Amino acid sequence: MKQRNRIAFFNILSTVVLKGSAFFTGMLFSRLLGGSGYGSLKLYNISVSIVTILFSLQTQTTLANARVEYPEVAQKGYQSSVMTLSVLFFGLCTGLTLMFLKPLSIQLELEPLIILLVLLQAFGNFCVEFLNKKNVYEFRAGWNMILSMVMVLVPLVLAVVLILQMPYETRYVGRVIANSVSYGVVGTAVCVGILLRGRTYFHREYWKFCLVLALPAVFHNLSDLILNQMDSLMLNALMNTAAVGYYGNAWGFANFLFILFQALNNIWCAYFFEEMKTGQRQAMLEKSRNFLEVFTILSCGFTLLAPEVYHVYAPKDFWVATMVIPLFTAAYYVNFLCTFPVNFEYYHKKPKAVAVITVSSSLLNLVLNFVFIRAIGMAGAAVATLASHCLQLTLHHLYSVRLGEYPFPLKLWVGYPLVFCGILAVVFLLPDAWFIRWPLGAALGIFMLLRVKQRKVLI
Repeated sequence: MKQRNRIAFFNILSTVVLKGSAFFTGMLFSRLLGGSGYGSLKLYNISVSIVTILFSLQTQTTLANARVEYPEVAQKGYQSSVMTLSVLFFGLCTGLTLMFLKPLSIQLELEPLIILLVLLQAFGNFCVEFLNKKNVYEFRAGWNMILSMVMVLVPLVLAVVLILQMPYETRYVGRVIANSVSYGVVGTAVCVGILLRGRTYFHREYWKFCLVLALPAVFHNLSDLILNQMDSLMLNALMNTAAVGYYGNAWGFANFLFILFQALNNIWCAYFFEEMKTGQRQAMLEKSRNFLEVFTILSCGFTLLAPEVYHVYAPKDFWVATMVIPLFTAAYYVNFLCTFPVNFEYYHKKPKAVAVITVSSSLLNLVLNFVFIRAIGMAGAAVATLASHCLQLTLHHLYSVRLGEYPFPLKLWVGYPLVFCGILAVVFLLPDAWFIRWPLGAALGIFMLLRVKQRKVLI
C-alpha cells in the first residue's frame, strides 16, 4: 500500500506541476500581458499543440500497449525504435515547412520567427511527453517529478526576464521564446538519451505495431484538440483577440481540474492495462470505483469554490468570463467519464473507433460554435464544447458495450454524474451565495479525506 501511495502521489504531483503550469502562471501572465497579449499566447499554444500531434505521429500513445505486447527486455528497443520513427517524420515535415516558410508566414499571418519557435517547441513537447509516459508506465514517479520541476521553473524564470525587457504590445513573444527554447533544449536531450539507451533505430515489427495504433491516435488527439480549442479559434474569428484572452484565462483556470484528471488517469491507466492483462478484474473495478468517487468529489468541490477563487486569480477585466467556468468543469467531467470506454477500446486495439467518434464530436462542435457564439458569445462556445463531449461519451459507451465483456455498466457509474449535476444546479441557481457553496465544498473535502483514510489508498 505504501509503495502504491508513494507512486500515486509523485505521479499526480509531477503531472500537475508539468501540465498545470499554465494554471499556476496564468495569474502572473494575465497581468503582464493583458487581454490581447494573453489571447495571442493562447493562439500560439494551440498552434504548438497541432504541430506536436501531426508531426510526431503520437508514438508515445503506444507505450502502454507495448508493455502488454512485448516482454520487459524489449521495452528499451521498442522505445528507441518508435522514437526514431517520430524523429524522421518530424524532420521531413519540418523540412517541408522550411521550404515554404515565406508563403506559410503570409497565409497564416505569422512572423517566420514565430513559425520556427512553434516547430522547436512542438518537438520538445513531444519528447518531454514521451519521457513522461515512459516514466508513468514504468512507475518511475521520482524522475517525473524532477522533469516536471525543470520544465516549469526554467521557462518561467526566462519568460519573466524577457517580458520585462519588451514593449507591452509584444510581451507575449517573451513567453513564446522562453517556452520554445526550454522545451527544445530539454526535448532534444531526452530524444538523444532514449535513442542511445535503446540502440534500436529500425525494427519492422515495432514500426508496424506502432503505426497501427498511433495513426488513429493522431486523428483522435487532433480531433480532441479541435473539440477543446475550436471555441478559442472561433472566438478569434467571430469576436476579437481580447475575447480569446478572457475566455482562455478562464479556460486555463478551469483546466486545473482537467490536469488533476490527467494525473489520476495516468495512475489508473497503468493499473487498468496491467490488471486487464493479468485478468485481475475485481482489483481493476475496485480502483475504478475509487477513481470515480475521488474525481467526482474534486469536480464538485472545484465547481462550488471556483467563482470567488477566480476573482482572486484573474484581473478584474477578465471577470467577464466567470460565468463560463461551471460549463468548463461540466465538459471536463464528461470527458473524464469517457476515459473508461476509451481505454477499454484501446486495450482491445480499436483506435480507429476512438478516432471516428472524436472526429464526429469535433464536427458537431464546429457547427455548434458557429451558431452559439453568434447568439450568446463566450457562453455559447462553452455550451458547444459541453454538448460535443456529451455526444462523445454516448457514442463511446454504446460502442464499448458492443465489444462484449464491458466491465463498466451504467449502474457502476451513473450515480456519480447525477451528484455532479446536483452541484452544478446549486452553482447556477445560487451564483452569489458563497456562504452556502463554500461550507458544502468543505464538507465534500472532509468526506473524501475520510474515505481515503478508510481504504488507505487514493485510487
